[in-house]
Amino acid sequence: MSATDLYGLTALPTSVGALKPSNTSPSTVPSSSLSPPDTPLAKRVQAYVEARLSPDTYRHSMRVYSYGLAIARECFPEWHVEGKLQETWFLTAMLHDIGTTDAIIGSTKLSYEFWAGVHALDLLQNPSVSGGEGKAPVEQAESVAEAIFRHQDVQDKGQVSLVTQLIQLGTLLDNIGAEVPSKWVTRGTIEGVNAMWPRQGWSGCFRGTVEKEKALKPYAMVSRIEGFEGMIMANKVTAEGEGN
Repeated sequence: MSATDLYGLTALPTSVGALKPSNTSPSTVPSSSLSPPDTPLAKRVQAYVEARLSPDTYRHSMRVYSYGLAIARECFPEWHVEGKLQETWFLTAMLHDIGTTDAIIGSTKLSYEFWAGVHALDLLQNPSVSGGEGKAPVEQAESVAEAIFRHQDVQDKGQVSLVTQLIQLGTLLDNIGAEVPSKWVTRGTIEGVNAMWPRQGWSGCFRGTVEKEKALKPYAMVSRIEGFEGMIMANKVTAEGEGN
């Protein structure tokens, strides 16, 4: 299998509307079936992230992973998100917001996703950065970085990698309850994921992060999503009953 297939570098349309699911009647996915990969690399990165992200952002990252995996398995089984590709997806979901921590967001002039992508390249290939075991091949680390760089570069033109499409689908579903057609994920799947990884006011937390990033860096990538803060707070799909 080529590195392109193994690590999710297959090109897909950027526009969600251009994606054609092979199954348009997904079943509810039990949250218990959406466990992280049990590999040394996945465990190392998960421990690293959990120790640095706020509990709110860590739970968000786990929800994003769960949503992406559920959508891939139910609607796009031909993507074969398992094995090394599932691990690559998990690493991406875990690290996509590592640049939003209080220690980092104000200490770099880079947009937080760019800092996170650069950091992920180093972290994944150098176990000494975090301690523990597990080293990513360069192609896997680059796939993760590519997806992190572009996870808020939401457009309707061009192409993105498979893992980038997953991170856009997962983050937009969790953050604004949009971009993913309702037929791709059931209410039961959403409720199960929220029960496993509670939101507990995530909408207000993330809105604050966006506002802080834009105040510190008016040029930041997140500024290209017009009205983002309002869309976050208007989320009624995945934030139902959250208590923003």
